[in-house]
Amino acid sequence: MLIPTGDSYLNDVRFDLRSNLSSANSSGVAYITDSSSEGHNGLVIVDLASGNSWRHLNGDSRTHSELQFLPFVWGQPVYGFMAGEPEQYLGFGADGIALSSDGHTLFFGPTGGSYLYSVPTALLRAQGPASEVRAQAGVNSLTQKGASDGFETDSNGLIYLGHPQQEAVVIYNPTNGSMSTFVRDPRINWIDTLSIATDGYLYFTVNQLQLAPQQTWPGTERRVHPYVLFRAKLPNNGTKVSTLA
Repeated sequence: MLIPTGDSYLNDVRFDLRSNLSSANSSGVAYITDSSSEGHNGLVIVDLASGNSWRHLNGDSRTHSELQFLPFVWGQPVYGFMAGEPEQYLGFGADGIALSSDGHTLFFGPTGGSYLYSVPTALLRAQGPASEVRAQAGVNSLTQKGASDGFETDSNGLIYLGHPQQEAVVIYNPTNGSMSTFVRDPRINWIDTLSIATDGYLYFTVNQLQLAPQQTWPGTERRVHPYVLFRAKLPNNGTKVSTLA
């Protein structure tokens, strides 16, 4: 099946390295977001043994940015600018993704959108005649998350999300559907990559994306070096999930 379009933006990826997921002698599966601001958003699934790949939720409204979504970071609106064109609303679609600690659920959400969604990974791996309809029907809307550009999961099953609007990393707890603040600091701006290590810390970058020329008027560079890598100790002895990457 068709994977990239001419304007695809294949972005975040999560690996489930369990050996019993798809083809014989499988090496696992990769789940990738297509975050294109051109509207061809969706999820790409790759069988790591065979190299076969396919798309699900292709063009689904929940993988798109929301109409007129406008986040504020450090008190400033974050638009999307293109050379020679007027300002646009933040248009990135499905970006951050995370697997549940057992690999049975994929969490995802658009950068340019308020909501966090989930879908069973079995529906994403399916390739039958009605698999796309079933995948769309299996999506759940979980909670509001604000603008976010990266997710991660710990061994306790907690989902960590960057929240630039709140200068924070927040936690979604799948067991009760609650959101809570994990860390908050005025030095935090645009949180992108999140990664949990075996030392029990969450590592994340802040890259000042909201100050890049594509996000500021009149296209000026306002980022100031250095960029920063932070780490924070996980609660309840959380650590990296061993079978997922």
